[in-house]
Amino acid sequence: MKRFAAALAFSLAMATPAATAPFQTESPVETQVREIGAKLRCPVCQSENILDSQSGTAREMIVMLREQLAQGRTEAEIVEYFRSRYGDYVLLSPPVAGFGGIIWTVPAVLLLLAGGACLLLVRRSADKASRTNEEANTLEPLNEQRLRRLEL
Repeated sequence: MKRFAAALAFSLAMATPAATAPFQTESPVETQVREIGAKLRCPVCQSENILDSQSGTAREMIVMLREQLAQGRTEAEIVEYFRSRYGDYVLLSPPVAGFGGIIWTVPAVLLLLAGGACLLLVRRSADKASRTNEEANTLEPLNEQRLRRLEL
């Protein structure tokens, strides 16, 4: 039993540093390639970033991205390079300025309009229900004359 306890303690002591040590399987340059590539849209494909796309254009863009990182360019410079070459379409998140501003504001405006219309409908429905209740309370009793009008 003492041997088992000692073996267990030794195994835990040896496994703990390995479990807490971070594993780094790719270089820092590849990490940057993945971060920047996830922000760039493939110009051939629809709604795919250049990392997920299988097109030749996307593969060329990744090679160019690696070359520019090797030259020491920053992320902003690289994104601006691709933006100047392919336009705002190459960005998965369009800029807030210009046409991109319209893309960002239209959903918010439509949501506000839909909320206002919903509120208006609820208020009208509540007003109509209250008026119906008031009319029901003030109606005269059913007599022969009203009964004949209802039958026609």
